[in-house]
Amino acid sequence: MMFDRLASDGCLVFDTLFDPALIKRAHDEYERQYGTFDVDELPLHMNVGDRRLHLPIALTGALLDPLLYANPLLMMALGTVFGEPYLIDNATVVTALPGAQPQRFHRDHPALFAEQAGLAVTLPPYAITVAIPLIDLDPAIGTTELYPGSMALRLDDAGGFPEFGNATLPYVKRGGCFLMDYRLWHRGLANMSDRPRPILYLIYTREWFTDVRNFKKHARLLVSREDAEAIPVEHRPLFRRLAGKGLLDVTIKELKAEPPKRG
Repeated sequence: MMFDRLASDGCLVFDTLFDPALIKRAHDEYERQYGTFDVDELPLHMNVGDRRLHLPIALTGALLDPLLYANPLLMMALGTVFGEPYLIDNATVVTALPGAQPQRFHRDHPALFAEQAGLAVTLPPYAITVAIPLIDLDPAIGTTELYPGSMALRLDDAGGFPEFGNATLPYVKRGGCFLMDYRLWHRGLANMSDRPRPILYLIYTREWFTDVRNFKKHARLLVSREDAEAIPVEHRPLFRRLAGKGLLDVTIKELKAEPPKRG
């Protein structure tokens, strides 16, 4: 089955998963929030490399559309991998500005229980990045270079990179996306165009895992209380992280109730 490759390869590319018009509206919302800013005035923790930004994003409007975060095919893929309740741990936009150079090879999180060297081979996925380009990707604007099956590879004793094998280059158009196991080796490629390359990152995790490495200063989830209360009942379990911010400090009865009408 196609979804099984996400567990075995650690990555999966969808050429088309979302309505391109929805992603265009999501891009418009990103532009509304970050259309004009001075890179030099951003906090240091939002700069994650050469002309590369890791930006908190408020989930509102098209960015909080159920057909984005709870797309039925996406839910099937994640359910196949996790096989148990999962949630959205964090949401950001990673933007490579014009002139950004290639990143170093990296993984988004260190190995769990790294002192047990062989454990990484047997552990199932605990976090999946759903990377949704808000624009069309092509060789000029760049993409993310993925190395299928690299989850268990480690640096050698001298700190050198392992042999990764052949790379996957997801040059998807607006409406496509790619999924990555949090342990997958990858890197963002250069942006040789004159346009920014914003990619929405929605991180889905098992209930017990939360990313404390990349979110020491970043906001994990930005959702207003009004928007949180309007999330459809069936999708509210995906947003349980908001309970820690006091946005979903409601009773079980309220969680099961229909969201309020918005006029």
